[in-house]
Amino acid sequence: MKPTKIGKTKSFSSPLVVLLILITLTVGAIGYRSYWQWRKAQLARATKNIVKDVLVRRSKIPNIITQATTAKVIDVKTGKVITAARVFTLNDKTVYLSLDLDSPTIGTRIDYIRYLSGRYVDHAGVKIVKPNTSLLNFSWAIIRSLGSLNEGGYKVATYTNGILEKRITYVIEKNKVASVSVDDTISSSDPDYRLSLVAKQ
Repeated sequence: MKPTKIGKTKSFSSPLVVLLILITLTVGAIGYRSYWQWRKAQLARATKNIVKDVLVRRSKIPNIITQATTAKVIDVKTGKVITAARVFTLNDKTVYLSLDLDSPTIGTRIDYIRYLSGRYVDHAGVKIVKPNTSLLNFSWAIIRSLGSLNEGGYKVATYTNGILEKRITYVIEKNKVASVSVDDTISSSDPDYRLSLVAKQ
């Protein structure tokens, strides 16, 4: 009896199959990368609540905020500055920002954005509700967290109805004596010139 011949099975490693596998892997990698880029953009958009909008045509500076001063002590009755300072230490529990105003109308909005070493710290604002308001104060506590002081150089940009008016700097350091310096000059070409607020998503 002659032995039966067994046919050879076809290999699955043909060029077409390999090509299909490579295409599938490539498309999957591109899709994965695109998804994470989209996801990162969504997360950034959800957490960012302040955006700065540089305009081609600049609005006129309102000149409502005539002077911005940081201080260690203010009169609690009048709100006027008693001890002005630009350098604060651990012994100073509060930093005050005093803004002199020139006849703001009711409904005028005054905002600030505060930065520490160029990084966003916080933002707040109020609307003028009383006529003849000539002074407005903000305050920030100097907090020691985990045994360390929030040291460094701070910049505060102040706005009237979204337009940059005054920019002031102060420093929190150890073992420093208070000093006073002149307000920074504001230019209409400043990238912080206009404040635009967007709602949190």
